Amino acid sequence: MKKYGVSVVPAVVFLLAFLGLAQAAQVVDRIVAVVNGEIITFQDLQQRVRMVTGQTPDPGAAGEAMPQILESMIDDIILRQEAQRLKIEVSDSEVENEIRQFKARRRLSEDEFERSLRLQGLTQEQFKEQSRQDIVKHKMLGYMVRRKVVVTQEEVDAYVEKNRAELATERTVDMQIIVSADADRAEALFDELNKGGISFDEAVERYSVGPKVNNGVMTDVRWREMDEPWRDALRDLNAGEMSKPFMIQDKWVILKLLDRRDGAKQEQAAVEDEVREAIMRPKLEERFKEYMSGLRAKAIIQNKL
Repeated sequence: MKKYGVSVVPAVVFLLAFLGLAQAAQVVDRIVAVVNGEIITFQDLQQRVRMVTGQTPDPGAAGEAMPQILESMIDDIILRQEAQRLKIEVSDSEVENEIRQFKARRRLSEDEFERSLRLQGLTQEQFKEQSRQDIVKHKMLGYMVRRKVVVTQEEVDAYVEKNRAELATERTVDMQIIVSADADRAEALFDELNKGGISFDEAVERYSVGPKVNNGVMTDVRWREMDEPWRDALRDLNAGEMSKPFMIQDKWVILKLLDRRDGAKQEQAAVEDEVREAIMRPKLEERFKEYMSGLRAKAIIQNKL
């Protein structure tokens, strides 16, 4: 398997509870990694943990999530340093234009866009920063990778044929969400839910680090609002069934399908645009992972966590 509320409690308050008063002052300023001479402090890591989990996590969840989140921070620094070396810059207007295009491609209103962000556990500012990083990725891929990623008409036709039923209509779903910061914890919770040892409502309340409004229930979510991992998780479920844990934004998600409805038909042109984007995204991501692996091999990294 692959790895994926907001609190305003200051980092120091969390550290005092997590580590004890005697250790807090020492740990706040501790260096946890050095990347080509650039440092990451424990406080930096704590801030990212809160951003990723969406709230101040309990000490156990924080400790389990930290190594993975630190690796992501190291990648961010390597990417930024390489972009600076190549003199690749991204303006605010480019970011705003990318977001406008994102909403236009998916035909999302502002309210629907906000709902899409909540599905991914992101704020608008976090999405802007993610969009900026995506633009940098694409620019670096265009600069450094000779072969462009291509989506052929044959691939589009095959994808449409395989997913014709769900692409042809405006599908909406109601679902309930549990989010965990750790893969093992998510798997254990999934097993406990299957055995009936705990209800989905109880699991959301006690263990989820994701949205808890309405017990984690989201209604009238349009199929095209969701990225492919969400669709994959829900595609073969019947109402009342749960998905296996899957990764979104460095968190592990379990979904319970409450209802599925198919409405009006979509226009063919809109379907093909959506399909091309769905096929292109994993291709670009795979190429970028290969590129990042090469950059990491050349970087001087000290992980002190």
